[in-house]
Amino acid sequence: MDVTKIPFNQFIGLKTSDKNGYLLMLENRPEYRNHLDTVHASALFALAEASSGYFLLNEFSELTDIVPVVRKVETKYRKSAAGAVFSKAKLQETEKEEVLKALNEKGRTTLKVEISLYDEADVMVMQSVFEWFVTRKM
Repeated sequence: MDVTKIPFNQFIGLKTSDKNGYLLMLENRPEYRNHLDTVHASALFALAEASSGYFLLNEFSELTDIVPVVRKVETKYRKSAAGAVFSKAKLQETEKEEVLKALNEKGRTTLKVEISLYDEADVMVMQSVFEWFVTRKM
């Protein structure tokens, strides 16, 4: 699944990053700005959530029979963001092999994906941890 093709993500203009080393991006567009002329918190959150799903689906691309659902999110806005914003991701607190083992043994598991968002100057502007509940399709 290409998360950039999900209707909401298309609506807000999420794209695969054009900057090396990053996953997804929001371009520098006036629609994303808030009353302070910086990137709106909800636009940043949308980028983080989509990036989390993008990472999860790519990290476990060999599993075509899973249904991931966001269960919990912790977010810290670190700096105001201006211009384009880019995302990075990594698994937190677990290894891929542990996730695969749990899915094979129990048919379900939880895992955490850490997302970091950066502005054009590579300054971290937001960090989130998305907890996903993942189950096999019945």
